[in-house]
Amino acid sequence: MEKLIFKKNGSIEKFIEWIERFKGDISKDSLIVEVDHVSQLFISKTYSTDKSLVRYSQISFADANLDVEMISDALKQSGRRVFIGIFVILPKFIEVLKTFATSDTFTMEIDCMEQIVAEKEEICTVSVKFKSKTLTMQIPGSSLNATEMIPMTDEVFRERVWVASDPVSVNLSGDLLKNLVSISDIFTSNEKLKNYMEFYTSENDEGKKILKVREPQNLSYDYELGELTEGSVLKEDFSISIYRDRFLLAVKNAFSDTELTISSSNPNRVLIKLGNGDTKTIIARVKKD
Repeated sequence: MEKLIFKKNGSIEKFIEWIERFKGDISKDSLIVEVDHVSQLFISKTYSTDKSLVRYSQISFADANLDVEMISDALKQSGRRVFIGIFVILPKFIEVLKTFATSDTFTMEIDCMEQIVAEKEEICTVSVKFKSKTLTMQIPGSSLNATEMIPMTDEVFRERVWVASDPVSVNLSGDLLKNLVSISDIFTSNEKLKNYMEFYTSENDEGKKILKVREPQNLSYDYELGELTEGSVLKEDFSISIYRDRFLLAVKNAFSDTELTISSSNPNRVLIKLGNGDTKTIIARVKKD
């Protein structure tokens, strides 16, 4: 059994907020947290059952205010990530974090061992123990062999998921996103699967290429998002429809500028990067009958 122990060195509110992004979200209160003790990062790559919605997010140990107090020699030398499986108990995990957040100090002790996951050996968590001066609580690690709990590798995400040939991009401010959400909300149907957003390229009065978005069924609204950024490669005008509720999931924590990218030669997905790129979401095109 290997061991990795973190110690609180300040407020863990940012860590809790990061974890809370996934609550009731893409993976239905399940989450895999990858602990990269080499890069000093907590990483998560979550996806819907049909993989039409994928999110990558990370937070540094420093931003989480969690310092590595102890790590087993074998684990340290291997440089391998530790996988924390949280299967359908994410709200409880968050409540445990909130319980210890008020403590002056506490430790988060991860016991882990090798397990076979999708025919590959990974370092998986057996239990996570939280301990302060007066309280100890323990959460068991979940198996990573359930369909929605199989980890996605960095290579698959980088080379097969977060990709766009001949990309075109626009930068969206937080205020613009709020306006878009409010405008689209006016015409929202009670049937979520009928709420589409169609992104498409056009030309403004100055002859510059822009990206716009509209409600494609009744053309209830048509909103200009902005000019294509420098370096965009527009082979020809295109359009792509996605589900509105999935777009809302992608931008719900967009407090700063957001970059939206689409392949102009194969517009089959929308790539959404929040702020400095710590959170990235991919939404697949709606396949209409």
